[in-house]
Amino acid sequence: MSTLISEIDARTRLAGANQMELLLFHLGTQELFGINVFKVREVMKLPQLTRVPEADSRVVGMANIRGTMVPVIALKRSLGLGEHDVDLARPDAKENGILIITEYNASLQAFHVAAVDRIIRTSWSHIKTPPPLVRENNKGAVTAVTMLDSGRMVLILDVEKLLSDICPRPDEEVYAGVTTKPELKQKTVLYADDSAVARTQIRKALEKLGLQFVQTTTGKEAWDYLQQLARHSAEEGLAQVQHINMVLSDIEMPDMDGFTLTKQIRSDPRLAHIPVVLHSSLTGTCNQDKGRQVGATDYVTKFDPKLLGETVMRYIN
Repeated sequence: MSTLISEIDARTRLAGANQMELLLFHLGTQELFGINVFKVREVMKLPQLTRVPEADSRVVGMANIRGTMVPVIALKRSLGLGEHDVDLARPDAKENGILIITEYNASLQAFHVAAVDRIIRTSWSHIKTPPPLVRENNKGAVTAVTMLDSGRMVLILDVEKLLSDICPRPDEEVYAGVTTKPELKQKTVLYADDSAVARTQIRKALEKLGLQFVQTTTGKEAWDYLQQLARHSAEEGLAQVQHINMVLSDIEMPDMDGFTLTKQIRSDPRLAHIPVVLHSSLTGTCNQDKGRQVGATDYVTKFDPKLLGETVMRYIN
């Protein structure tokens, strides 16, 4: 366990070259799951939990992690894969599983799993979006899949989707302070994000600002769309694409990550003038530094609609 934790602490500082690292784990079923190491802050044995009255049934309690109260989510129950063999909040349940501590939106949450396996490094080009029917059957919780050399499939989970299902927020609260800007009416944003939750959030924020938009689900899809626009612009005798005023991109995406997308945009004279804002739940400074290295205009942490709107206003003109 200590070796695995050391690996995670070191590897969360890595970023670049269309590579990702997955922490693989089990839920006591035959499936093998994965989560991006960038999201992981710690892996630890199950500590003593304190129940929270009237909490969502998927939140089995809170753990005191060095003075921070962290909600613990029963991942097996959340994914509809059955119940745990023991009450996780019982004092004698400490040997029953592992906690994966993750960070999202500048807050910590813990996922209870049966066991961790190992960390693998792979290319984003090997991470594939599952078919629509699979995504619908899993209510969007499985955002991508990849294959191990052994031929075994790994199901990669969408942390944003899991958390939004457990703790939904009304639009009036989420988008408070975001108002329509008439000067943005003729502006168009191309955004790329593989999370269904994130795409919905971005769409609603852009609609409230009064922007037009084009939605894509991967960096590769966004790149293909931009290349198509570039060809059309050339046919019209234009040296640069005029139809897109900003690109808003997640970092973690199948087929092509946000860093690679940004780098390719900057290397194409027909597209290099377009502002590119990276929009990610990865809050580490190493990711912001990497974004600057590949030519990103700015970096905005998910999901703050007001900050996103201010950033759009700053650069889109």
